[in-house]
Amino acid sequence: MSIHILGIRHHGPGSARHVREFLERMRPDIVLVEGPPEADPMLEWVGHAELKPPVAILAYQPDAPAQSAFYPFAEFSPEWQAISYARRVRVPVKFMDLPAAHLFALKEAPAADAATAAETGAPAVHVDPMTHLAAAAGYRSGEKWWEHAIEYRSDGGQVFEAVTEAMQELRLAFPSTNDREEALREAYMRRTIRQAEKEMYSVIAVICGAWHVPALVEMPAQKADNELLKGLPKVKVECTWVPWTYSRLSYYSGYGAGIASPGWYEHVWNRPDDDGSRWMANVAKLFRSKNMDISVAHVIEAVRLAESLAALRGLSKAGLEELNEATLSVFCMGEGLMMQLVHDELIVSNRLGEVPVEIPKPPLQVDIEKLQKRLRLPPTADFKDYTLDLRKDTDLERSIFLHRLQLLGLKWGHRSDVSGKGTFKEQWRLQWDPAFSIDIIERGNLGNTVEEAATNFVMQQASGATALAEVCALLENALPAEIPAAIEGLIGKINNLAAASADTLQLMEVIPGLVNVSRYGNVRKTDGDIVSGIATTMIVRV
Repeated sequence: MSIHILGIRHHGPGSARHVREFLERMRPDIVLVEGPPEADPMLEWVGHAELKPPVAILAYQPDAPAQSAFYPFAEFSPEWQAISYARRVRVPVKFMDLPAAHLFALKEAPAADAATAAETGAPAVHVDPMTHLAAAAGYRSGEKWWEHAIEYRSDGGQVFEAVTEAMQELRLAFPSTNDREEALREAYMRRTIRQAEKEMYSVIAVICGAWHVPALVEMPAQKADNELLKGLPKVKVECTWVPWTYSRLSYYSGYGAGIASPGWYEHVWNRPDDDGSRWMANVAKLFRSKNMDISVAHVIEAVRLAESLAALRGLSKAGLEELNEATLSVFCMGEGLMMQLVHDELIVSNRLGEVPVEIPKPPLQVDIEKLQKRLRLPPTADFKDYTLDLRKDTDLERSIFLHRLQLLGLKWGHRSDVSGKGTFKEQWRLQWDPAFSIDIIERGNLGNTVEEAATNFVMQQASGATALAEVCALLENALPAEIPAAIEGLIGKINNLAAASADTLQLMEVIPGLVNVSRYGNVRKTDGDIVSGIATTMIVRV
């Protein structure tokens, strides 16, 4: 019996290639992958013609859908390649991380967690191990060191042995025994490996984040792990596949295990032997589409410059940093404006994955469909007009629902003015477009219910707003959607901005909008007096 622990970087094309080559060489009879065990049934979909990465497994708590987690995969993700291999050769493949049922339950009990943390002593030390390896190797960042040492490496060789040795040294230097969640996760991984041994599998392949490798190579006594995992709280969890995008895969989106350049990594995965020529050709094609005059000579010169930069820096080949510097110098003549286009279109990209129609629907879409049914607002291909009387409970709920969808950018409903006086009527024209399903999935990271998603969207917009008029406009849109948490935050921000503003014209410009907003209190449950008070204060200040 042999157990092979393959330490990888999530979403690394070199790691993915090395994993695939290792599996094809060793031919394991079971594959264990870092991920939530509740999603094991979802693995049966891998290999389906209509499941095309980037995709993500969405794990959520059905009775509290705000409690959820995404587990994204790209084609160049090592986990995806391991799962695909197992499905192709028809050997068992299982997730082995701590179940989401426990993780969600632990997050619901912060008091218990705090008590446990207090018992274990000092807070956990969180460290990026690659930073220290990079410094020892003379690199400025762990990102660049790992790319040149692992992701750009053509020969897998003894790469996993080297990763294991490096991580063992780092774990000795930076112990994480006080991190309870990490200890629980690794204990459960060891339990899964032991179970595979009991089931008499002879060649076991384990694919996990590099940092976990030492904890799985040197196993403590089984009794210790059992004691650690004993009595963990749990909740009900459901899983599904959802389409994902490269922009969501990047760490710019806030994804914890995100990468800086998903589009570039896809290129490295598909063109591992590219010396930069194909990448520069793609950049040239992009610039030409924007009517920039880029010749073949430009491409040749840019590739040569990138290679020269790599040689000066002691690198075996030009990486993204060298290619970007060459692009800036040769194509852009030192002007950085067009580099944002390269970043958005090529380096990150916004590729959207696909899932089969038979896949269970994500929570946000389920919530929308549930509200459509309850409020008797069926989605139809032809437009349908509704005149809502906000004095009626059902019509008021319909209005709130449609305003929340508008905040999320789901243009199912278009509102028009109603003739006559008063604020108790609204005219809506509804027409459903099948493409809205993509928009709903895209908004899924904001929340699993319409109210939660609309609240988070407004709060995100408010966090980046610095102009008083912009925040007042957000309040005007948010108030009829009745999202109290966001409205409270907007009112506080308006008060702060107004108190700090010395621009009289700016204050005068927002007063009519605030007065208009205050009228909603006449027919809605929202208290318009608060907004009226802000407007009055501004008038006095003016």
